[in-house]
Amino acid sequence: MSDGLEDDTRDRSPLEYPFEGLPATGSTTAVAEGVHWIRMPLPYALDHINLYAIDDGAGWAVVDTGTRTDAVADAWRQLFALATDGRSITRIFVTHMHPDHVGMAGWLARKFNARLWMTRDE
Repeated sequence: MSDGLEDDTRDRSPLEYPFEGLPATGSTTAVAEGVHWIRMPLPYALDHINLYAIDDGAGWAVVDTGTRTDAVADAWRQLFALATDGRSITRIFVTHMHPDHVGMAGWLARKFNARLWMTRDE
Protein backbone atom coordinates (compact mmCIF):
# COMPACT_ATOMS: atom_id res chain seq x y z
CA MET A 1 0.00 0.00 0.00
CA SER A 2 1.34 3.43 -0.93
CA ASP A 3 0.98 6.55 1.13
CA GLY A 4 1.78 8.69 -1.94
CA LEU A 5 4.90 10.23 -0.41
CA GLU A 6 7.73 8.02 -1.62
CA ASP A 7 7.95 8.89 -5.32
CA ASP A 8 6.96 12.54 -5.57
CA THR A 9 8.20 13.57 -9.01
CA ARG A 10 6.26 16.82 -9.30
CA ASP A 11 8.13 19.82 -10.69
CA ARG A 12 9.52 21.84 -7.75
CA SER A 13 10.99 24.72 -9.80
CA PRO A 14 10.56 28.21 -8.36
CA LEU A 15 7.73 30.45 -9.51
CA GLU A 16 8.38 32.51 -12.59
CA TYR A 17 6.83 35.97 -12.83
CA PRO A 18 5.96 37.41 -16.26
CA PHE A 19 6.90 41.00 -15.34
CA GLU A 20 10.24 42.56 -14.44
CA GLY A 21 8.92 44.45 -11.45
CA LEU A 22 5.88 45.65 -9.60
CA PRO A 23 3.90 48.74 -10.53
CA ALA A 24 4.95 51.61 -8.29
CA THR A 25 2.27 53.25 -6.18
CA GLY A 26 0.41 55.71 -8.39
CA SER A 27 1.31 53.97 -11.65
CA THR A 28 0.18 50.95 -13.66
CA THR A 29 1.69 48.03 -15.53
CA ALA A 30 0.00 46.81 -18.70
CA VAL A 31 -0.59 43.05 -18.34
CA ALA A 32 -2.59 42.53 -21.52
CA GLU A 33 -4.06 44.74 -24.21
CA GLY A 34 -6.48 47.06 -22.42
CA VAL A 35 -5.74 45.66 -18.93
CA HIS A 36 -3.58 47.50 -16.39
CA TRP A 37 -2.38 46.23 -13.01
CA ILE A 38 -2.45 48.70 -10.11
CA ARG A 39 -1.04 48.09 -6.62
CA MET A 40 -2.43 50.12 -3.73
CA PRO A 41 -0.87 50.29 -0.28
CA LEU A 42 -2.54 48.71 2.74
CA PRO A 43 -1.89 49.65 6.38
CA TYR A 44 -1.84 45.99 7.46
CA ALA A 45 0.63 43.09 7.55
CA LEU A 46 -0.43 42.37 3.97
CA ASP A 47 0.92 45.64 2.62
CA HIS A 48 -0.84 45.96 -0.74
CA ILE A 49 -3.86 45.03 -2.80
CA ASN A 50 -3.92 44.38 -6.54
CA LEU A 51 -6.48 46.35 -8.54
CA TYR A 52 -7.10 46.45 -12.26
CA ALA A 53 -8.14 49.05 -14.83
CA ILE A 54 -9.81 47.66 -17.95
CA ASP A 55 -10.33 49.57 -21.18
CA ASP A 56 -14.06 50.30 -21.30
CA GLY A 57 -14.25 52.16 -24.60
CA ALA A 58 -15.07 55.69 -23.47
CA GLY A 59 -13.03 55.28 -20.29
CA TRP A 60 -11.71 52.79 -17.76
CA ALA A 61 -13.54 50.25 -15.63
CA VAL A 62 -11.74 49.58 -12.36
CA VAL A 63 -11.86 46.34 -10.42
CA ASP A 64 -11.67 47.00 -6.67
CA THR A 65 -10.65 50.33 -5.17
CA GLY A 66 -8.34 50.05 -2.14
CA THR A 67 -8.92 51.14 1.46
CA ARG A 68 -10.25 54.58 2.32
CA THR A 69 -6.99 56.11 3.49
CA ASP A 70 -5.07 59.25 2.63
CA ALA A 71 -2.29 57.15 1.08
CA VAL A 72 -4.70 55.43 -1.30
CA ALA A 73 -6.48 58.70 -2.17
CA ASP A 74 -3.06 60.21 -2.97
CA ALA A 75 -2.18 57.19 -5.13
CA TRP A 76 -5.46 57.56 -7.07
CA ARG A 77 -4.78 61.30 -7.53
CA GLN A 78 -1.32 60.47 -8.86
CA LEU A 79 -2.84 57.96 -11.30
CA PHE A 80 -5.29 60.61 -12.55
CA ALA A 81 -2.50 63.18 -12.95
CA LEU A 82 -0.31 60.77 -14.94
CA ALA A 83 -3.09 59.42 -17.15
CA THR A 84 -2.20 60.40 -20.68
CA ASP A 85 -5.29 59.32 -22.60
CA GLY A 86 -7.68 61.81 -20.97
CA ARG A 87 -10.35 59.19 -20.27
CA SER A 88 -11.97 58.87 -16.86
CA ILE A 89 -13.44 56.00 -14.85
CA THR A 90 -16.69 54.74 -16.35
CA ARG A 91 -17.54 51.83 -14.04
CA ILE A 92 -16.37 50.44 -10.73
CA PHE A 93 -16.52 46.71 -10.03
CA VAL A 94 -16.13 45.59 -6.42
CA THR A 95 -15.45 41.89 -6.00
CA HIS A 96 -16.51 41.72 -2.35
CA MET A 97 -17.20 43.83 0.74
CA HIS A 98 -13.79 43.86 2.43
CA PRO A 99 -12.59 47.41 3.15
CA ASP A 100 -9.51 47.02 0.94
CA HIS A 101 -11.75 46.20 -2.03
CA VAL A 102 -14.65 48.62 -1.52
CA GLY A 103 -13.14 51.43 0.59
CA MET A 104 -12.68 54.06 -2.12
CA ALA A 105 -15.68 53.03 -4.25
CA GLY A 106 -17.98 55.85 -3.09
CA TRP A 107 -15.30 58.50 -3.57
CA LEU A 108 -14.47 57.26 -7.08
CA ALA A 109 -18.14 56.90 -8.02
CA ARG A 110 -18.88 60.48 -6.96
CA LYS A 111 -15.73 61.92 -8.52
CA PHE A 112 -16.41 60.37 -11.93
CA ASN A 113 -20.18 59.96 -11.78
CA ALA A 114 -19.50 56.26 -12.37
CA ARG A 115 -21.79 53.35 -11.56
CA LEU A 116 -20.78 50.89 -8.87
CA TRP A 117 -21.23 47.21 -9.69
CA MET A 118 -21.20 44.40 -7.12
CA THR A 119 -23.20 41.29 -6.34
CA ARG A 120 -26.54 41.66 -4.60
CA ASP A 121 -25.34 39.63 -1.59
CA GLU A 122 -22.45 42.01 -1.05
